[in-house]
Amino acid sequence: MPDGLDIISPTVLERLRKPAGEAGGLPPEAYTSAGFLALENRRLFARRWVCIGLAEDVAEPGSIRPVTAAGKALILLRDDAGEVRVFHNFCRHRGMRLIDAPCEGNKRILCPYHSWSYALDGRLVKTPHVAGIDQHDRAALPREIPGLAEVRTAVWGPLVFVNLSDDAPGFEDYIRPLAERWKSHDLSVLRRGESSNYAIGGNWKLALENFIDTYHVPYVHPTLNSYCDMKDHYLVADNDVYLGQGLENYVPEDEATGALPPFPGLTQEDSKLMEAFCVFPNLCMTLFHDNLRIILVEPDGPNRCTERVEVFMVGEAATDPALAKTRKAVVDRFREFNAEDIEIIENLQRAFETTAWDGGYFTPYMDGPVHRYQRLVAEAVAE
Repeated sequence: MPDGLDIISPTVLERLRKPAGEAGGLPPEAYTSAGFLALENRRLFARRWVCIGLAEDVAEPGSIRPVTAAGKALILLRDDAGEVRVFHNFCRHRGMRLIDAPCEGNKRILCPYHSWSYALDGRLVKTPHVAGIDQHDRAALPREIPGLAEVRTAVWGPLVFVNLSDDAPGFEDYIRPLAERWKSHDLSVLRRGESSNYAIGGNWKLALENFIDTYHVPYVHPTLNSYCDMKDHYLVADNDVYLGQGLENYVPEDEATGALPPFPGLTQEDSKLMEAFCVFPNLCMTLFHDNLRIILVEPDGPNRCTERVEVFMVGEAATDPALAKTRKAVVDRFREFNAEDIEIIENLQRAFETTAWDGGYFTPYMDGPVHRYQRLVAEAVAE
């Protein structure tokens, strides 16, 4: 039995498959075990569509950026034709890692070990001395050498997704439930406005579970609750793609309110909508009438994770100097709440590591999204 699999025993799985009010949660070892994280990489992250970054990370042809998914090193790039592509980050010869830092203006990817090189479409183009001294022609070799191993890739709005196993449903089919829900918001008009990164002393799942938990808002975020009351939220836990909550009358109380241009063509009802969803397993998306915030959560071992936070705004609003103060107000609004959340996540991690807690209980209504999230994790790992 692979290390970590015993954490999701038949008893744990049966308990999670009960209705929320009767169910128990993931055991604490699911948040502390390196073996369990290895299983998550193989059976969860590798088999689903997962977000790895932004199309703007490789804004121009020849832009290259190292990224990771399911614990594997990848190369995100934009090729000569302007297409976003992703490859595994190793040379076909001896497996040397090819890219360690973002770089621009590239025509080739050069292996630092034996100088094999690849075109930006993945083709193997140069193999010095491959058939002997000064004999560079691969035709003399007894078998063909392929180019870079390409990864199944999709771009949705500003986001780049990959599927490492190559056996997930087509991306359009996968994302359709959320794309249909948000069809009134044209994600193609968004541009990156503000960025930040956080290192958190907690398991990656805790960041996602906290994000979709509305129950804690009055007690951890009193300022947020003053204009985003827990009692006014509706919860979404009826599908396997996105989970979370929304609010039909979101009106924050700061200088950024109403100062940014909205998505084009919104109705009056849309202009007050806020929805915050985890796109399973590790992407948080919060949609407003005038911006989109994402949090990409990546494991950094079993008891640490990183959050990449990006705020997108409509068109030139993302970079217009006249709106710099407004953008800062939007970001500061988030930073205050995120600092409160990080403290909770890190305290939970310490509790899971040092107490006899056994997975706990779910309330029938308020814990619906978190219950379904944990069940999805358990089912993916147990397959």
